[in-house]
Amino acid sequence: MYIKQLYQQLTDFLNTKEENRREATAWYDELHVKTSIGEDSQSLIQEKAKTRILASIKSESKRLDVKYIYRWSAAAAVFLVGGYLMWTALTRQELATQEQLALIEPAKQRAIIMLENGQEIDLDRLALNESLQVGETIITKDAEGKVRYHHAADGTEKIQANSLRIPKAATYQLTLVDGTRVTLNSDSKLTYPSAFGTGDRVVQLEGEGYFEVTKTSNKSRFIVEARGQKIQVLGTKFNVKSYPQDKKEQTTLEEGSVEVSFASNTAVLKPNQQATSVGQHLETKSVDIDNILSWTRGQFSFDGTNTAEVLQEIARWYDIDIVYEGKNSVGQYIGKIPRNLSLDRLIELLNYAELETKAFIGNNKKINLIIT
Repeated sequence: MYIKQLYQQLTDFLNTKEENRREATAWYDELHVKTSIGEDSQSLIQEKAKTRILASIKSESKRLDVKYIYRWSAAAAVFLVGGYLMWTALTRQELATQEQLALIEPAKQRAIIMLENGQEIDLDRLALNESLQVGETIITKDAEGKVRYHHAADGTEKIQANSLRIPKAATYQLTLVDGTRVTLNSDSKLTYPSAFGTGDRVVQLEGEGYFEVTKTSNKSRFIVEARGQKIQVLGTKFNVKSYPQDKKEQTTLEEGSVEVSFASNTAVLKPNQQATSVGQHLETKSVDIDNILSWTRGQFSFDGTNTAEVLQEIARWYDIDIVYEGKNSVGQYIGKIPRNLSLDRLIELLNYAELETKAFIGNNKKINLIIT
């Protein structure tokens, strides 16, 4: 596609005004080409460019001076060679060393609070039983990890909506003010009020989270909104996965009962059941809950069918890029790999599991894994 676009641009160049062509030709006359590709390759690229451009010129009704045609086509060939060299430089990657891979550690506990005014605060700055004042608001994290907000002027509790963002290469556990415990996976975001009223307790999730919901005295419903899905519970344990790039939402029940709504469909789940949004439908099936919750127990779980999905989870966990070619997809790996390994050790285990892995360093200095 890149070469076709470049040919089109060169043809357009020949159709520009005479003075513009003259400037480009003058530039070419003064240009000394320095290239790292071989002379044979350079000549081949130039000849292809000349042939294509000359054919395009012959199709035009007006006649052009042959001397200028050859000079313009030669200049265009140089453009093509330069574009090829630039493309090669941008896509070139170097192999990562063992030392570089060993420096990539697994995800750590980290979360960033996004306040209503858009300001972000790293929760690492806030220890248990400590407070931090931001403008007219005092933020406090108590002994149980609950984050509360108070007015700086009079100390009264302040009710506001906040988002907790978990970056890549991070995970986080928090306790909401009602006692509900939430474990958030890498690259996830939870939006919740600083305090719940007497009605429904509503939160929004993007990414993946495991909820252990506490029943309240007034039996108010706990509702998770995850893009298309809406999950309603009283008190239960369940997992919600809703990454935008997955183009689906999945709710899996461990304990209790939940009602899942999507579009015009509703399903009531029993333990070890999963509801998946597909198109405009809601599909329900039985699953192995241990595999689904393995991320909360420090493991990557391969079940023989989900290799590509788990590899993307690994990419978020280490904040790296992974390309899975899936050449050995007929017999996919079944097993578990610990999530607390440095990247070099993880790659060793992937290779042991016959997931051939090569590590490169991209131009953005980010680790890229090619897995077959």
